[in-house]
Amino acid sequence: MTLAVILAGGRGERLGGCDKPLLSLGKNRILDQLVLRLSPQVSQIALAIRQEQDSFRGCGMELLPDSRSGKGPLVGILSAIEWASRKGVSSVLTVPGDTPFIPYDLVTRLSPAPSCAESLGRMHPLVAFWPTACLPELHQHINLALASGLRRQMAVRPFSEKIGMRQVSFDSDAGDPFFNINTYEDLAAINQTAS
Repeated sequence: MTLAVILAGGRGERLGGCDKPLLSLGKNRILDQLVLRLSPQVSQIALAIRQEQDSFRGCGMELLPDSRSGKGPLVGILSAIEWASRKGVSSVLTVPGDTPFIPYDLVTRLSPAPSCAESLGRMHPLVAFWPTACLPELHQHINLALASGLRRQMAVRPFSEKIGMRQVSFDSDAGDPFFNINTYEDLAAINQTAS
C-alpha cells in the first residue's frame, strides 16, 4: 500500500492569504489536478493542514491537522509520517499543495525511501518519499529546532540530509514538473499553460 499526503497548510501570504490548493486551475482547482495525478500511483491520499483550516472540510480526503500550527512544512511532514506509521506502512509520499504538474511516474521513480525530487538543478525536499522509521528522529529534530528558537532550524532540507535522502532527477524538456505557485504572476502563467 502506498500513501500520499498533500501538504496544504501554507498560508499563501504572497497571494493575499489563501489556501493555494483551492485556487482555480483551468476549469478545476490545483487540488483536483494533484489528486488526478496522484490517484493512479497511490492507495490513499490525505491532506496535512493547519489546525484552524476549515476550507478543506468535505473534500473527501482524510485531514491531518498539524500538531504545532504555524511552524512550517516540516510539521506537515511529521503529520504525514505519523499517519503512515499508524497505517502500518514503511513510507509515505509528500507533495506540496501548489505543484499541480507532478509526474505520473513520481512514486515509481522515487521508490524506495528516503528520496526526493530534483529538477533544473534544484532540490525539492517536499516532493519526497519518507521512511516511517525516521519518526523518532524527526520528533527529536523538531523538538530541538523549536527549543533553539531559530526558525531556520525548522527547514526541511537539514532533516532530509540527516536521514540520507537521495535526489532523483526529473529534468524535462517540457519545463519544471515541480513548478509551484507563489505569486499572482505564477498563477497567471500556470493558468495560461492549463488552458
